[in-house]
Amino acid sequence: MPHQPLHRNDTWIDGHLDLAWLGVAGRDFDRPPPPSGTVSWPTLRESRIGIAFGTIFTQLDGPQDDPASYPKGDRDAAARVGRTQMAWYESMEGSGRLRIARTLSDLDPCSDVPAVVLLMECADPIVEPDDLEWWVDRGLRLVGLSWALGSRHAGGNAVSGGLTAEGRDLVEALEARGVGHDLSHLSRKAFDDLMTATTGPVCATHSNAASIIGDDPRHLTDEQYSAIADRDGIVGLNLFGRFLARDREATLEDCLDHVEHAAGIIGRHRVALGSDADGGFGVEALPVELRRLENLPRLAHGLEARGWSSEEIAGFRSGNWRRWLEELPALRQGR
Repeated sequence: MPHQPLHRNDTWIDGHLDLAWLGVAGRDFDRPPPPSGTVSWPTLRESRIGIAFGTIFTQLDGPQDDPASYPKGDRDAAARVGRTQMAWYESMEGSGRLRIARTLSDLDPCSDVPAVVLLMECADPIVEPDDLEWWVDRGLRLVGLSWALGSRHAGGNAVSGGLTAEGRDLVEALEARGVGHDLSHLSRKAFDDLMTATTGPVCATHSNAASIIGDDPRHLTDEQYSAIADRDGIVGLNLFGRFLARDREATLEDCLDHVEHAAGIIGRHRVALGSDADGGFGVEALPVELRRLENLPRLAHGLEARGWSSEEIAGFRSGNWRRWLEELPALRQGR
């Protein structure tokens, strides 16, 4: 029996999934995920995730056997790693397993395959600003300048440093093409520098509250939440247990605490999901009640129990990300 198409009102939008990294590493997305994992085409359908931000993820000086890794200073290697992941998305699109969201119309749930908004997590695969054209033509719509270990463009949450001169040049090019900015993984200084250097759309696709989990640059301070709100940005809830609770297993209640803390500063219309499921950690690292993506409705029920209206819950599921995407110039002008 063919799968039923998803409808706009009952889908989830997940703001962060490392799909290509998993695919290049050998994940067979047509089959149920391995016992340690949660993400596959069947689970995305069953979870009613109709739109996902799919990353092109690279890390400098990572493990040699990691397909996302490239040596520091090797621009060509970074580009090869990124373009290999881009080719994976294009091959999945060519075989009918997903559609790359290049325009706003691509976000409409017209089939049972997910729409994927391409998000570059660490900008080093963009060799120079002129190279951006190649990426945008293929569907890149959102860029995080750095991963944890930094990049040529900016400091990361595990290293110090703000925007570099090369990073400022790239920001200018991103602005010209209407590409959005992902603030997750930036150092505190890089966050501040970027917010000063750009007027374009900003979000933090997969970040939680520093005031709950600890003052680490991987998490957002209340001041950073306020800065994102001032720019009408969005923050996505990260489901990695270590980013939700300290020294114990994370629970659904921890997720709700982070969502409500963020919403108390930026508003319920600016919080959403950015699960990062299978993003370098196993299923046992997810909150106890959410170790299957099919259980995402438990988040919605939890918000209802905390007094959220049906409209606010629909916003968290998909409406808030959808609104932000509809204002993203690169999608509005896409081809």
